[in-house]
Amino acid sequence: MPALARRYLKTAILLGILGILTGMHMSSAVHLGAGAMHRYYTSAHTHLMLVGSSLMVGMGLALWKLPEPRAGSRHRPLFDELAYWIIVAGTLVRFTLECWIGYLEPEPTWMHETITAASIAQGAGLILFLLNQWPRIHGHDH
Repeated sequence: MPALARRYLKTAILLGILGILTGMHMSSAVHLGAGAMHRYYTSAHTHLMLVGSSLMVGMGLALWKLPEPRAGSRHRPLFDELAYWIIVAGTLVRFTLECWIGYLEPEPTWMHETITAASIAQGAGLILFLLNQWPRIHGHDH
C-alpha cells in the first residue's frame, strides 16, 4: 500500500474516533444533561464522520486500488498530497470553530467567515482529489 494511501486511512481512523467521541458527548448532553449542547455540534460531528472519516477512507482505498496512471497522463501525485492537507486542515478548522462558536455570545463574525472558508477548503480539496483521479479511473485522458 502506498504511503499516502496509508496516511489517508490512518487520518480517517483518527478523525472517525474524534467524531465518535463528539457524538457521545452530544448524546450525553442531550439525554443525560451531562455537558453542553449547541446547534453547531451537529455540523461539526457530521463533517468529521462524513468528510474526515468516510470520504477519506474511500480516498485512501482509491489511491491504493485504482490502476496506476498511464505514462504522460494528467494525474499528478502532488495533487493527491495537496488535497490531503487541504481536506485535513479544512476539516479540523471547521470542527474546532464549530465546537467553540456555540459557547460565545455574541458569535464572532470572523468565526462564521472562517468556518465558511474551511467548508470551501474541504470542498475544493475533495474536488481536486476527484478530478486528479479521473485519468486513473478513465484509463486515458480526454
